[in-house]
Amino acid sequence: MSAWCTPPYDLLDQWIATVVDSGVEDLDVKLGYDADSMGTLCPFLRCPILGTKHSADFDRHDTNRYTGTHPHIFGCPTLRRLRLTNWTLDLPGTVDMAALETLYLARIMDPHGELQQLITACPGLAKLTLEECPTIKQIAVTPARLRSFAMICCHHATGVQLQTTCLESLHYKGGLPPRGSSFITVANYDGVKAVRIEICEKLTGNHGCEQPKDVAPVTKLIRQCTNLAYLHLSLRPSMACNVFTGFLRAMDSLTHLSLQGCLPTDEAVQSVSDMLVKAKNLEVLSFFPLGPEPPKKKRKRVHRDHDDDKSDSDSGPEDGGPVDEGVKYSSQMPERLRQTYVRCLAHKVRRISIANFQGRPLEKMLARFLLSRAVALEEFSVTLAAGVHPRKAEITKELKSWRQNRRAKVTCNLD
Repeated sequence: MSAWCTPPYDLLDQWIATVVDSGVEDLDVKLGYDADSMGTLCPFLRCPILGTKHSADFDRHDTNRYTGTHPHIFGCPTLRRLRLTNWTLDLPGTVDMAALETLYLARIMDPHGELQQLITACPGLAKLTLEECPTIKQIAVTPARLRSFAMICCHHATGVQLQTTCLESLHYKGGLPPRGSSFITVANYDGVKAVRIEICEKLTGNHGCEQPKDVAPVTKLIRQCTNLAYLHLSLRPSMACNVFTGFLRAMDSLTHLSLQGCLPTDEAVQSVSDMLVKAKNLEVLSFFPLGPEPPKKKRKRVHRDHDDDKSDSDSGPEDGGPVDEGVKYSSQMPERLRQTYVRCLAHKVRRISIANFQGRPLEKMLARFLLSRAVALEEFSVTLAAGVHPRKAEITKELKSWRQNRRAKVTCNLD
């Protein structure tokens, strides 16, 4: 059962008590407030209108404003799945949630530091997601049966201990961890089969990355998952980064690689090919190209002694922005890319998918490279962005013309 309420709401407590007493197994309650208090808590994104950075914390005017959680929730013996969004965590003296298997907490205020107590009181937890919870710094996830863990934009977290030996899936979205932090530790790295890493902040340079020591906590985490079968990387500004290629050669179990990000130049397409060269046993490839990042905005300072124009730092692709009508790169592959040999494409890869395909030259360059190299390919699927739906037949015909394996099925789906 789910609901969206706008507190204060006189019947909210009564409604929750009635639902809990009815023996509910699935409870999803998302509260809504005014628009000013509902902005993202990711400090690496900017307001598309004002150009100002978002904060990693709740606005000070919103402190103590969110509705407190109802005590009946945390004593419900039948509850198996709980999803709470936009609440203040307020636990009763005793928490009994032995039956709970899935817990999703988003935008939770935790003024008394009770989140650790809640997690510990859920011994049967199998899936835990923490999203935009700014009070999390150091936390131990103790449920022994936990198989899936996700931490999304909890930007103050410096150390997470996953004490379960059953973990199979791990999702981290945030900035680069602070140097020297413990970041995320797992009791049994060998059991992890799927890892999803999304770095919110922009890695230095238009096409480059931070020095290896800056991304070391992230690459170390991936390296330690020696039996990894699925890896998703979402990077900025470019879809691929050479710092993340070195460990792929040793990952013999990796069969599915997923990449998300922008394709600002043909060098970004080359970086994708460099990653594929290192991954020997890939069978499935997934790509999520994003639109070009908006140009930097300039703002004039109002003080006389600081009246120089100042450019804002990067804006995230989520902020929107103009289409890249000025892209001057051709879909023709440059010489270096044409000469790149990718073993997994020649022998292993069976399925390739590209989402949000807008028919930009560099997206076509990537598709052309993949299709012309994938000898064993069985299926190549593209999901078209809304703006190119009328060109479906044209794009399908062009993609088919690039196939190395003429038996491979090429499909264009509408978003």
